[in-house]
Amino acid sequence: MSPDMPQPIAICIVASSSHFFPGHPESPDRFRSLRASLETAQGFALLSLPPTPAPADDLERVHPPEYLRALEAACRQGPAIIDPAPTYVTPDSYACACLAAGGTLAVLNAVLEKQAQAGVAIIRPPGHHAEAARAMGFCLLNNVAVAARRALALGLQRLVIFDFDVHHGNGTQAIFESDPNVLYISIHQEGIYPLTGWPEEMGVGEGLGTTINVPLPAGTGDHGAMQVFDRIAAPASIRFQPEMILVSAGFDAHWRDPLAGLQITTGGYFALASKLVDLAQTLCGGRLVFSLEGGYDSMVVAEGVMACLAALRGTRPAHDSLGPAPHPEPDISDRILRTIALHGL
Repeated sequence: MSPDMPQPIAICIVASSSHFFPGHPESPDRFRSLRASLETAQGFALLSLPPTPAPADDLERVHPPEYLRALEAACRQGPAIIDPAPTYVTPDSYACACLAAGGTLAVLNAVLEKQAQAGVAIIRPPGHHAEAARAMGFCLLNNVAVAARRALALGLQRLVIFDFDVHHGNGTQAIFESDPNVLYISIHQEGIYPLTGWPEEMGVGEGLGTTINVPLPAGTGDHGAMQVFDRIAAPASIRFQPEMILVSAGFDAHWRDPLAGLQITTGGYFALASKLVDLAQTLCGGRLVFSLEGGYDSMVVAEGVMACLAALRGTRPAHDSLGPAPHPEPDISDRILRTIALHGL
């Protein structure tokens, strides 16, 4: 590649059409609008990566072998509901989950091997609710956690995981809450599934202080999200000095998503992704990996993913057809000040 040419954006798509349960919001239909957007995308130098299943040793850095065996056996007996969220499995779900984790690993590898500076794993099923030994919240394997553990095994010393899904990533938090090498930062709507992610949850043992939760009231939108990033996430990351940033990128905090009540817009996702790009360039040579989590409106997922790609390329998104949030935002100044005080920022 010419030194004057920008590095491509690594991208891996795992659509998993056989992981499907009638009437469930976590379905292949989530990617319906995204396919058309990617086909018409112009100006993106994309490094398309074929998905391969995550190797057993990568999965076992996060999930105990007995859990993996039990999950695979449960999938073989599907279709069935295995968690009250409801989380479903089908006979193909275990293979699909391994591909989703492998897709995130493929993008991670491309970044670590300097084939790309950053990338996006467009995958399903999502992962951030999956605990080490428990599937929940539509999630079977924790994709971002598997990628983070591989990065640490390859020699990285400090990682930031930033989670902007509307639901708290309880699984990711639980996996890393005692690990001083991983800073987990989550912004999410308060008081909804999975009813975790409160400010007092700050990590345990050697990991005390490396979990930062900012639960937001319903109606919070772009302005509130930017405040949280600028006043909490960015200063905490700068203090931590990561060698890579991983992002649990859920687009269900959009005002049009049917499962929650925040009000981020396509423009807000672009601004948030742009801030993450700038932060990664400042702190860790631009090494940044987005991995798709939730988002249950097809148009929102498409525009959210395209906004992240545009931020990585340094251009404006081609489309923002969904418009502004419909309601005024609440004032979140008090909870921002409280979180700043809790973490000494």
